[in-house]
Amino acid sequence: MLAASALADTLGRTGGPEAGRRVLREHPVTADTAPEPAAGHFLALSVICRVQGRYEEGHVAARQAMAAAGRVPGKPGQGLLARSYGLQAANLGLSGRLDEARRAADLALAPAEAYGDPTLLGSVLSTLRENARRGGQLREAVAIGRRALDLAERSGAPTAAAFERSNLAELHLLLEEFDEARTLAEAAVTGAEQDDVWCLPYTLAALATVRMRTGRPSEAGLLLDRAESSVAGLVDRQAGHEIRTARAELALRTGRPHEVLRVVEGRADEAPVLVAWAEILTGSAGPARDLAYAEAVRAGRTGERITEAEAGLALAVALSRLPEDEAAGGAARESLARAEELARALPYPAGLRYAATARRLMDEAAATSSG
Repeated sequence: MLAASALADTLGRTGGPEAGRRVLREHPVTADTAPEPAAGHFLALSVICRVQGRYEEGHVAARQAMAAAGRVPGKPGQGLLARSYGLQAANLGLSGRLDEARRAADLALAPAEAYGDPTLLGSVLSTLRENARRGGQLREAVAIGRRALDLAERSGAPTAAAFERSNLAELHLLLEEFDEARTLAEAAVTGAEQDDVWCLPYTLAALATVRMRTGRPSEAGLLLDRAESSVAGLVDRQAGHEIRTARAELALRTGRPHEVLRVVEGRADEAPVLVAWAEILTGSAGPARDLAYAEAVRAGRTGERITEAEAGLALAVALSRLPEDEAAGGAARESLARAEELARALPYPAGLRYAATARRLMDEAAATSSG
């Protein structure tokens, strides 16, 4: 059972989730299964569900692993417990249940430290870093990410190091620290290319984002082409999401809003703020308002402060483009002020620059309507 769980876990992480599920079905957990292999079985299933985008199933499997891990004594039990909490946090975070994800990730840290394996601890820190980013705690996220990267480098884990570098690069972009972002993103791609590892599409998408935000959009497009090629044949919903989102942002930044709608067709819920901006720029202020408002409310409820600020800015511009009888008085300016205040309080430097752009667009719309 242990060997089967390890094989299924490896398949799940390297792009063969269905093969991993098949292995688990052939070696099911029964009443006679000992706690340690039972925990391994459910951990592998949680990994596979996360890769396939079945986040609720992944969360349930991780909780089943936790129940079994609690019956494993000593350090092995601590390691299994840390992984189960970490996978709970990952699946919860990806399904938008951020408060619960934070609690699970916090609970993973102590057993991971007690277990002492740097790879496992790095994985837990990676989840904590992502939760901090979503909550708008960017400096804290950078500090956690640096610790995770240091662990990956010291433990000789090139894949983990490449993945952490790409995530740190994206954090530095949000802080508008472009030199750091560029250095990290380039190093991440180099590291992932050497071993052709599973995180290569993530690193390519991150470098493409750096390129497009630093004035090199043609290079970004080529990198995204490579990312799509590298993910071909893999069943990794999150990698596909990262690539599509980057393509949508590139289309928006290069003045092709209609292309944004094509890229995310049928998946508007994956990038609602980008779609709202595309609707604004194609003259559909009403749909843009609805999308941006719903996303601002959702992000506010789950504590995703970066997304909340960005959705608020899109909402402000959408409201400013509505006919006078559809706009709620000063609602556009109020939404702009709230988003700007949030970006300043976090602080979120890139968000403040986006706010300045939103203000300019609103002023231009007001001047046009009055003229």
